[in-house]
Amino acid sequence: NRRVKIRVKDSGRGIEDIAKAMEPTFSTLGGERAGIGFSVMESFTDSLKVRSKVGKGTVVTMVKQLSRRIQL
Repeated sequence: NRRVKIRVKDSGRGIEDIAKAMEPTFSTLGGERAGIGFSVMESFTDSLKVRSKVGKGTVVTMVKQLSRRIQL
């Protein structure tokens, strides 16, 4: 069972509605920009977990199962 696990943490303003943030067109930037970040990550990973507290920040954990051995 080989896998890659990446965890990204920030101390930003947090995400108020994680379910909404997972929608393909969600963006906090408004206007002409459309957010695809979480929906794209979800399609490339085997597991995507997002934890967030408003005013405290967000932790995103991605896990990808490897089908063969790779060298880094």
